[in-house]
Amino acid sequence: MSCSWKTVDWNDPKGGIIRFYPYIPTVVFPRELRPRDDWDGLAFLLHPEEREVWQEDEKIEKRGKGSATMLAIHGGGDFSRMLIRMQLLEDVKAAKLPDPEPRRLLNLSEKGKLPTYFVEPGVDDEDWLNWSLEVVDEASRLTRMLGNLFARRRFRKAWKKAQLEVSEPPIKDASDAYAICAGLAAAWWRCSESMLNEGLRETRNRRLAGRLRGALADMSDGNESAVMLVPIYQDWMDDLLATLKTEPDVETIGVVAEED
Repeated sequence: MSCSWKTVDWNDPKGGIIRFYPYIPTVVFPRELRPRDDWDGLAFLLHPEEREVWQEDEKIEKRGKGSATMLAIHGGGDFSRMLIRMQLLEDVKAAKLPDPEPRRLLNLSEKGKLPTYFVEPGVDDEDWLNWSLEVVDEASRLTRMLGNLFARRRFRKAWKKAQLEVSEPPIKDASDAYAICAGLAAAWWRCSESMLNEGLRETRNRRLAGRLRGALADMSDGNESAVMLVPIYQDWMDDLLATLKTEPDVETIGVVAEED
């Protein structure tokens, strides 16, 4: 893992730029770590229904501050373990739902009337449905079911390893809490990824990369300098960037209409 705190550009040979913005889930980034406002469109590595999830989280938060986070914690699993540990940190706004950075960027995009894409296919896509079913089969294998009995120990081990690879953010007077959050998020992501075999991860990355290229083509419309911003988990960025560099086939995709 290379814990990146800066945006990374990939220039598509067909025109346009995909700008990855590595962020930490559930953490509010300070202004110094946020990307410049010089992008022309936005793409999420998520399904369009995720926007409805954010809206529901906001409604829950209005009924009681921190309620959405507590519901997620009660859901258990590695995501819950990440949130619990983030809540203990000072000098950082963490363990917040809806996910602060993606939600903030969506608000900016809608305010500026910029094209927005959600690139994850739905279950109406037969190939993606088959991939999802394979994920379920893989996760339910006996060895992984037994491994869940030791999930806490596995998370602690992943966190310890990830934390050694994390650097401090390149900002003045940065709290080490950001680096701790980065390590926790990396541990959660790696535990999640461990439930997939290499073939499933490669299939997912290649499909999403092709759809990112499709979104870029739709957005740029021949403008070779057009920039599409893509928020991505820090620990995932290198893998997806490597897939993009293989130039997967472009898959046509259109914008998601803004909801009323």
